Amino acid sequence: MIYTIAQHELVKLFKTGKIWQLLALCQFILGLIFYWLMEEFLFKSQNLLLENTRSVGITEEVIHPLFAWAALFFFFITPLLATQCVTQERKTHTLDLYLTSPLSSLEIVMGKFIGIFLGEIFLLLPVLIMPLLITLNDHLDIGQFISGLFGLILLLGATLSLGIFVSSLAKEPFISTLVIFISLLLLTALEWTAHFLTPSLQWIAELALLHHCQNFLSGIINTQDIIYYVFFTVLFLSLGAFRLNKESYFKRST
Repeated sequence: MIYTIAQHELVKLFKTGKIWQLLALCQFILGLIFYWLMEEFLFKSQNLLLENTRSVGITEEVIHPLFAWAALFFFFITPLLATQCVTQERKTHTLDLYLTSPLSSLEIVMGKFIGIFLGEIFLLLPVLIMPLLITLNDHLDIGQFISGLFGLILLLGATLSLGIFVSSLAKEPFISTLVIFISLLLLTALEWTAHFLTPSLQWIAELALLHHCQNFLSGIINTQDIIYYVFFTVLFLSLGAFRLNKESYFKRST
């Protein structure tokens, strides 16, 4: 049943046309950023060539920042998609069909998570195509490219799990979207906040969402970073399932 729910969510994204609108927006914004990064890279490379100094790597100068910008872009996309799959359905009472069915709350949450997550992976395609075009005329660090992509995918899963949990609590789509977005910003700002704290509280930076993505973007796959994202995802998906389970019990008992 998880597969069926995931398929339904994914097909719904394509049929409503929302995924195509987001894909066009993603292509436009990240395309402009990619163009800007390439211009900066070429300008810097020419200056270093004239000075007879060591050249800079295109993966570090273009791909790394592009993936970082893509992560920030999805901070705006995830709240919309997460709200649509839970809070919006609660408002239109279609969520009641799930809650009163024999399906478990975990199956509902996992199905919706997988469906929306696959939709976000589809939106990543432009981000993958643009760097691969570089290989036509230049060398690309494939290891760092794959590592950055892996980290970005883990980050998307973590942010989406938080979005589904928040949307399972909210009753109004606008409130849900706003709270998810603010929550993502706060979890990102923890790393910046840690710089102003005493050394004994520097560990707060470890809780920041983007903090654990930096190693992946630099080509370093760290087990601790993987554990953080997996634990974060499992935690909020479990909390979302627990919240829907309570709502399901109330629906069935009334």
